[in-house]
Amino acid sequence: MTIVLQVLLAVLVVLALYAAYANHAYNRVLPQSRPCVDCATPAHINGYDLYYRELGTDKGAPPVILVHGGPGHSSLSFKNGFDFLAEQTRVIFYDQRGSGNSQIKPNPEDYTIEQLVEELEALRRDVVKADKVILVGHSFGSALVQRYALKYPEHVEKMVIAGGIRINNGMSNRFVWKYFGGLLYSTALGFPPADSKSADAWFTKSSEKDNPQRLFDKTKTDLLKDTGTVSFAPWREISFSLTGYDYKKELSQLQVPTLFIYGTADSQYTGKPVADELCATLPNCQSVEFTQSGHWAFLEEPEKFQQVINDFLSNKNQTAFTNSCK
Repeated sequence: MTIVLQVLLAVLVVLALYAAYANHAYNRVLPQSRPCVDCATPAHINGYDLYYRELGTDKGAPPVILVHGGPGHSSLSFKNGFDFLAEQTRVIFYDQRGSGNSQIKPNPEDYTIEQLVEELEALRRDVVKADKVILVGHSFGSALVQRYALKYPEHVEKMVIAGGIRINNGMSNRFVWKYFGGLLYSTALGFPPADSKSADAWFTKSSEKDNPQRLFDKTKTDLLKDTGTVSFAPWREISFSLTGYDYKKELSQLQVPTLFIYGTADSQYTGKPVADELCATLPNCQSVEFTQSGHWAFLEEPEKFQQVINDFLSNKNQTAFTNSCK
């Protein structure tokens, strides 16, 4: 065996060992066991106590349900960016199971996108008690909103997507993410602690460090303060459950009016490329660019954001929302 082949073999062995350890490090962490935090009136949904609060009152318009990003993040990330809607209707904030202040159970199998869809349906049916709702999905929340609308289109009046991801997060190959996901994540993030609580703190700190880079004005870090903790293991499990089929055929038949808002400074994974792709697929979709925003247009350009949302919800210039990206 030549020296070159020996070196190559050694490199492959090292990479294989690194990949094996990375997968072990990422998959060994279990979700915490923790009750709902600061939940005066939690929503009891499918065996979980969810952090839940409402603004506004019923004025005849469909309620708005805000679906936060992540996975594993918190509705605190919305701050007061959607409070203006309370002048028109009920506005519902909730943290998904295993996320934010909601209850966390140490069962990895409890955290899939399919279960989050059913959780959202139970929330609409049993807690919000509205036949139709307006869904607002930010970042990962957009994938949950899209999947909900595909399964329960009769209950969705309109959809608003802000800085949204693709419905499968652009990850079509489940084999790659099952066996090499830990390697890819560890290259970018390092290795999580084995302890659940420590892993959540590590992941939250990592997010807080990276998030300002997704702002248009990266000095406005106060916008991202006090936006809640991030749950590592639920993030890992739900992220993997997203991978696979892209549902483009089904989305092309979905008639729900949809508004996609994105910031110029956002990434290719949640910005213009995703907006263009989704609005070329959905038959009733418009995208609006926010030129002084990154990932959080509702915090970075609040006045414009409120105007665009109000126009969409009040059907102003509604013809512009039909086949606008065809």
